Amino acid sequence: MLKKNKELCPICNESIKKKSIKDFNLNDTIVTDSRATKKGSMIRRRRVCNCGSGGRFTTYERIHRPELTVVKRNGQITTFNKERIFQSVKIALNGCIDQDIKTEQISNEVNEKIKDIGKDTVPTKTIGEFILKALKERDKIGYVRFYGVFKKFNDPKEYKRIVDTLH
Repeated sequence: MLKKNKELCPICNESIKKKSIKDFNLNDTIVTDSRATKKGSMIRRRRVCNCGSGGRFTTYERIHRPELTVVKRNGQITTFNKERIFQSVKIALNGCIDQDIKTEQISNEVNEKIKDIGKDTVPTKTIGEFILKALKERDKIGYVRFYGVFKKFNDPKEYKRIVDTLH
C-alpha cells in the first residue's frame, strides 16, 4: 500500500516539495514496460518515479467488470449466483454415478460459457439451455430430470417423448 505522506514520494521517499510537485499521481510517472500477465487477466506496467530519484516500481491493472445480472422469466432482475447453477445441476444429478465430479465440471463449464457471452445481463433461458446441453452430453438421466423442471412438464407422456429422443 502506498504511504499517505503528502511531502514524500510514496515510492522512493524523496521530498516532492523540492521538485515543485503538488501531489503524487501515477499518471505523472513514466511507463518503461507494459505487458499482459500470463493469464491475460491483468496488465503489468514497469514505471519510473518522476520525483527525480529514478525509483522503479511495478503496477498491475485489472479490468473491473460490472456485476452480472440475470433476467428471470417473469422479468425480475437479480444478481448472478454461481451457487444456484451448482445446486440445480446437483439436484438433476442426484444419485448418479460420479455425481460430485460431474456437478463440479458442468457448473464450471456453464459459468465459463456465461462469462464468455460478454454481456452484463443473461436471461435464465440461456443459462438453462447451457445446463441442458452439458447434461445431455454427460448424463442422460440428469438431462431428463432437468429438462422436465426447466420446461415445466406435468404430463408423463412428455417425459416419454424426451426419453425416446435420446435413443
